[in-house]
Amino acid sequence: MTTQESHRWSESTERALRAAGWFPGRQVETAHWETALEEHGGFEIHEAARVFLQEFGGLQVERAPAMTTLGRTPFVLDPLAAEWEEEIFDVLGEQAGVPLYPVGATDRGGIYLGLSPKGAMYSGLDYVRLVAETPDAALERLVEVERPTS
Repeated sequence: MTTQESHRWSESTERALRAAGWFPGRQVETAHWETALEEHGGFEIHEAARVFLQEFGGLQVERAPAMTTLGRTPFVLDPLAAEWEEEIFDVLGEQAGVPLYPVGATDRGGIYLGLSPKGAMYSGLDYVRLVAETPDAALERLVEVERPTS
């Protein structure tokens, strides 16, 4: 591969994303997610979340080889995983210091994934944790070896 996308992530992360249905130039409609989350959870989408979900929304990444070795769990990039969880996201956003828009879940739905307006991804349920400062770095971290953020 010589495309720009081939340099966004490690080979194993790209393989995991492709196995989930991602491909360069992928674009999906987000209106159904936006409507459901606004009506049921009071969430208002920001541009960073819309762009992320257009490219990655609906993907479910199963246990990639690196994840299996490390005991990592699959993750799903479906914002409806948090459809009724506005209060949780309010608390997580307060802890993060930025508003967060739901973009998925990991740990079999037990931990939510949220994106800040600047594109930083956070995870949490009872407390928030920075996954990575950018969506691409967050996807790498979700698939690959967990590395400290500080």
